[in-house]
Amino acid sequence: MSRTTVTFDGTDLTSLYDVSDLRTSLLPRTIGSVAVPGRDGALHTGTRLATRTVTLTLTVRGAGIAARQQAARTLAAILDVDEPAPLAISIDGGLFYMAMPESSGDIARYCNASRTEVTFTCLDPTLHAARRSVSLTSGGTATVTVGGTYPTMPLVEVTGARNGSGGFWRLTLDGGEYLIATIPSGVTSAPIVADCENRVLRVNGSVTLLQPAADWLVLEPGTHTLSMTGTGTGTISFEERWL
Repeated sequence: MSRTTVTFDGTDLTSLYDVSDLRTSLLPRTIGSVAVPGRDGALHTGTRLATRTVTLTLTVRGAGIAARQQAARTLAAILDVDEPAPLAISIDGGLFYMAMPESSGDIARYCNASRTEVTFTCLDPTLHAARRSVSLTSGGTATVTVGGTYPTMPLVEVTGARNGSGGFWRLTLDGGEYLIATIPSGVTSAPIVADCENRVLRVNGSVTLLQPAADWLVLEPGTHTLSMTGTGTGTISFEERWL
């Protein structure tokens, strides 16, 4: 049986420390409810995913106390990140969390070992796969197949975009929801960047509001068709996600 490895922000923790007591929640959820007079129990008002935690214990064995103290300082430097970074556990088959670490407990020191517990908070509780890109056809259609078990929100990047016959540029998902942008008057063509996850739309380098009739694209697992009104060349990229 192969050894389980844990990698954070590109560093293999299991090559530096003994990793044990690995724990993670299966399906973190927040269930909303409200009490209704005269009704037993409560009324369900909605459910959403909550943050997920991954907890593990790291141990340094053998070497003298000075070396173990240096190992603790090295660990602190590895964990000192300013934003979520990839946390990959080999049993997840190449998938990873985006996680922020903390180690709030004291280091337990023994005669020949030092041990500390680290908790990673995954603000996005889903597992991610490496980012994939699909080319968008100028003024045509493209087929996108999305794996995973949970929806993902893509990044759309188009260069040389021009308005279509309706006076706008539009990217439509499965004939329903769509992104829409208008190339400014006097501009022959322009780049368009639509970050659906962070809900930021840039046209010709300037941030602009998404029109009320439009919406940010959400890709459910499965196969989808994207159609472009107007012209331009570019890509739609996304990270497949798993619960």
